[in-house]
Amino acid sequence: MQCTQLISRRPFVFGGISLFLIWLFFGVDHQAIRDRVQKWNISSGAMSVKEADVFDFPPVDSQAMRDMCSSVEWNSSLIFTCDNNHGGIGHIRNSILNCVRYAIGAGGSLVLPSIAPRGHDELDDAPHVERRHGMPRQGIEYMFDKNHFADSLRKSCPELVLIRHMEPVETPRRRGLLPESLFPDIPITGLKQPEEWPIRLKAWIESYMSKENQKEPIIIDLEQSFLHYPINSDGHDVAHTFGNILKFRPDTRRLATRTLMKLSNWYDLPMNLSEPIINPSFFGAHLETASPFTQSKRHSDVKYSHYEAQSTAYLKQAFSAKTQIMYIASGDLGEAHKIGLEATEYNIAVTHKEDLLKEEDADELERLNWDQRALVDYLVLTKSQEFAGVGHSSFSWNIALKRHEEIDPISGTLEEHTETWSDGLSTLYGVRKSYVQSSGCMWA
Repeated sequence: MQCTQLISRRPFVFGGISLFLIWLFFGVDHQAIRDRVQKWNISSGAMSVKEADVFDFPPVDSQAMRDMCSSVEWNSSLIFTCDNNHGGIGHIRNSILNCVRYAIGAGGSLVLPSIAPRGHDELDDAPHVERRHGMPRQGIEYMFDKNHFADSLRKSCPELVLIRHMEPVETPRRRGLLPESLFPDIPITGLKQPEEWPIRLKAWIESYMSKENQKEPIIIDLEQSFLHYPINSDGHDVAHTFGNILKFRPDTRRLATRTLMKLSNWYDLPMNLSEPIINPSFFGAHLETASPFTQSKRHSDVKYSHYEAQSTAYLKQAFSAKTQIMYIASGDLGEAHKIGLEATEYNIAVTHKEDLLKEEDADELERLNWDQRALVDYLVLTKSQEFAGVGHSSFSWNIALKRHEEIDPISGTLEEHTETWSDGLSTLYGVRKSYVQSSGCMWA
């Protein structure tokens, strides 16, 4: 009886399987599945949307950096601090990288850098932005992945001793120093002979550091260094690897990933988020007019420091690029909405992170401070099909140079009569020749 039942059911079973396979082949929208895989393509593992992070990468493991470090004469009694890192992400990032490079060049140890968040005194002209009333200095994790930084240096420069923390100490054998001050006549392109740094530092120590208590270490508090160290002086491999020892903090990377996901879904825009430059995708723009930290007095005479010139240039470029989506990074949502209204004439939709991130994501974004939120924009903009920014902004330049690494051979041209710099991936408006020359001192 059981055998008979089994045999009698077999045609139904096989028939059911056949119908299922027919439905699977003809009934399922395979293109939708392919699109979904193409859109996100985040991970081969079972990663949730909340955990997804397309901006993650392993610690730097660079033979070129190891060769550089092995050629240095190391001094265990020389310690550098790097605590005067302030300003926007472009300034802070370059400042910390310069600190590391100067510490390596001198063969000294380095106390883990810290960051001075921008405070309420810089917000006098921007009452709409939260006041922080003298936020105390923060650790490197305020913006960056601390473990990645330490692991990268351990792998790529094992001789460099990283000191996690050092108590404040006053000693005659401790002084502050701006490294560039030891070099006379520095051109706009940076130090002429950066390899002279250890020699000049040694002479400075002998002249200005106390001879008392020579058993104590020499502690040098490095002041903020920005656009003076020529990155290509260390060779191509170091110049295009060194900046990766700094990776943004994990929460900002995940928020940037979710911003791209939401943009992809909301506008039905298939994107492979794993690509460094997603093409075709969206037009990215840095609207630098409303940041309370912009150097308005210094750049008030610059045409592209104002909304009208920026918005006009960005919309024309986006229209020429035949992109229908523009992602705006701006400190003023009012102006972001304003350019959104103007974009309707070009049949372009404008969006931004505050528009795309909702509910829990929006709450997480709100908990971040001003400069931390900018990290989300920075990451999203690096992946745009085309990017546009302004020449007087280190934020714009840093993004453009990061994208610039994807070009082989690397090239970029400045049209001086229009003050426009472009390399095919990014365009910066209001660029002076001196900006291009000094960009050779900004780590990508």
